[in-house]
Amino acid sequence: MSTSFFMRCGQKISLTILSMALSFNAMAADNIEGEGFSHNSGTLPQDSTALLLEQITVSAGLKNVRNSPLRLQSVDDSQIKAKAVGRTYPELLKEIPGIYATAETGSYGDAKINIRGFKQENISVLLNGIPISGLTTGNMFWNNWLGLTDATATIQVQKGIGGSMLSDNSVGGTINIITKSPVLSPAVEVGYSYTDYGVSKGHFSYNSGDLGKGWAFTLMGSYTWGHGYVECTDVKQGSYMFSLSKKFNENHSLLFTALGGPERHQQRSQRLSYAEYGKYGGTYSKNWGYYTDENGKRVQRTISENVYFKPYFTLNHFYTNNRNFKLNSAAYFSIGDGGGLWTETKGKRIIAFQKDGHIDWDAVIANNRANSTAQFTKEGSAQNIMSDYMAGNLQIGVTSTALVDFSDKLNLEAGLHYQHYETWEKEQITDLLGGSYWYEDYEKNSLMGLAGRDPYKQVGDYIRTYNGKVLNYGTLYAMLNYNSKRWILNLGASLNGSTHQRWDRYNYSGGDVYSDVEYKLGASVKAGVLFKASDKSSFYLNGAVYSRVPYSSVIFANGNNHPSEDVKNEKNLLGELGYRFVHSRGGVEATFYTAYWKNKSIMSSPYKPLEEDAYKFMITGLDALHYGFEIDAFHNFTNWLRLNAYASIGKWEWKNDVNAKIYDPYSDLVRAEVNVYSDGLPVGDAPQTQVGASVSVRPFHMLSGCTANWLKDFNVAFNWQFNDRYWADFEPNTRTDANDRTDPYRIPSYHLANLQVSNIFHTSFADIQVFFNLNNLFNEEYIIRGKDGADHTAATFAGYWGEARNCNFGIRLNF
Repeated sequence: MSTSFFMRCGQKISLTILSMALSFNAMAADNIEGEGFSHNSGTLPQDSTALLLEQITVSAGLKNVRNSPLRLQSVDDSQIKAKAVGRTYPELLKEIPGIYATAETGSYGDAKINIRGFKQENISVLLNGIPISGLTTGNMFWNNWLGLTDATATIQVQKGIGGSMLSDNSVGGTINIITKSPVLSPAVEVGYSYTDYGVSKGHFSYNSGDLGKGWAFTLMGSYTWGHGYVECTDVKQGSYMFSLSKKFNENHSLLFTALGGPERHQQRSQRLSYAEYGKYGGTYSKNWGYYTDENGKRVQRTISENVYFKPYFTLNHFYTNNRNFKLNSAAYFSIGDGGGLWTETKGKRIIAFQKDGHIDWDAVIANNRANSTAQFTKEGSAQNIMSDYMAGNLQIGVTSTALVDFSDKLNLEAGLHYQHYETWEKEQITDLLGGSYWYEDYEKNSLMGLAGRDPYKQVGDYIRTYNGKVLNYGTLYAMLNYNSKRWILNLGASLNGSTHQRWDRYNYSGGDVYSDVEYKLGASVKAGVLFKASDKSSFYLNGAVYSRVPYSSVIFANGNNHPSEDVKNEKNLLGELGYRFVHSRGGVEATFYTAYWKNKSIMSSPYKPLEEDAYKFMITGLDALHYGFEIDAFHNFTNWLRLNAYASIGKWEWKNDVNAKIYDPYSDLVRAEVNVYSDGLPVGDAPQTQVGASVSVRPFHMLSGCTANWLKDFNVAFNWQFNDRYWADFEPNTRTDANDRTDPYRIPSYHLANLQVSNIFHTSFADIQVFFNLNNLFNEEYIIRGKDGADHTAATFAGYWGEARNCNFGIRLNF
């Protein structure tokens, strides 16, 4: 990869540019807005010509940094366009201090994000102010939202407690995504981009402008295709968004939005050891190999591929009496459907049939054929098969918020939110791989045994799992806001209730298919105060207390309809203390934060007591403490030179040892107990130290006349980030040895540098933007994610390495 790179991306990089840029990073933005810490922290969700700009901003819960006691940072449309090519959605935020966002496996669209050391389950994701994080686990499957990049106008990160009373899981922070909406003037954009490893993308957008009588719409679409950076990770993905607005009068407006992104992409699901990386390189994947078809041709085949489509629809109603009252309401609907390649085995796994580092499919098929018998017997079953593991969900909800101004200084925001959420999953055989049939061992795998079912399965039959959940979730909240010349105070509280029910047609029949309904209640209190010491300086303090209902995956963690024992609400105590200084050319912001996460629950992998069967056990009462310091600053030396710098230093640790009970999966009786020793171990999966800097230069900004049309907007940006004190991911439930207090494997620190070059050519018929991005400029070898091993050393560590030096380029035409 590295030796051929400059042949693909050009033979030289200007030494002048490098000498100017070696000490800085690109995090800031185009100019200083009068209402924000920086352009990167403002509140406007998109072009200020958006027809329903004020209504969208208020309804979505975007906050203005000068009037908010929260740590806020935003990424706007221009920055998204500059960063999006070849990146996953969370990576748009990777240059914000305290955020660690990566592509994880290297498969297109697969991503993970951590904020202040907290994983996705403790990060709230809102779409136009509506929660979209999964209710069963709290996770976001970002590959199901691949089309969201093209539809996004602004992303605002609200760290810590977040600005929404609906963000119950905002411990690390809240990611508030605002989609594009109709604008005042007609506009058309078309574009194309390409990565040097083979992914192409074409896109278009059309804004109708004001059509009269209050109507306007926006339409956009894109298609992505090609070969991913990792072996056998091809992608085919389309996306669309349609937004229609209608302003009936000064009091009433409607906004309808539909978006989605049907996708199919191959995946890498197996981590690499140091030895495998050294032998095969970072693009290596164990998930695929070749087989010989009926014509004798060698054909590529993988064991991991994802197919999914999740269309999302919202209808917003905005009402104002133009005096002291606003009512913003929304109804939303989404249905997700898809699946992925899966394997089932009765012995040696498919991935263990290796030839030259890849799957030997011919050997897999030969093994199945050798084991098959003419008559149906348990012993004659195929040893390995391929299946389609299908999953889907239905999501319906409504939310409504009233805003009442009691005076110029005091207002009340109160509202409600209700969501109905259903999930299902099942598995269907797609290929017997040379075998005659698959023996589904109901006696071993199903709680109700054979129950009259035929265990001999063919292609198209369902096996192993057929279950789902039905959830109902409701929140009532209110927030009081006081705003004077020098003081801003916010105080809010929420009460949420939920019902959880699981159904299972594989393990149960008749009236036992549905579990009893579990009822849960949670609450939160948030408060913040901001003091404006002067027009330039302000101090802020915020805090929150949560009593959080565990996710449904914890409530039903046993793989059956018996709810988990001893599960109680998690408790979160959060606080921030910050200082903000803004002047005419720049600004600085520093924040100290702390978050105490109490009573976390985890279901273990099967644990085997001596001379007994293996059982799972529920760990409850785990505590973790995260605290740290963040600072970032920017300065515009002139209107063509801007510098930025930031740092984040945290200390995140598990704080206690706990005792867990082992339950019999059939009787729910306690069979044994096990101790978990996690006190003092560092929290893994994200670097606890980050330092970054940037420079952005527009050397020809002062030109005028004809030449200005060609070079005035020429821009060069260089960004650099350093990550350190990074421990491998692990679960505390793996630490059951009292003598093992060793920290998890510490991943080597690393530097990353990127170069961006762009220009806009202004012509009489269109503005033509061309761009070129050079990623990992110095070809650093580094690990982006990894799991700790048995002895906590490099020998047993397995992970994913980051991309070597690569580039992308593209063009956009705006008419």
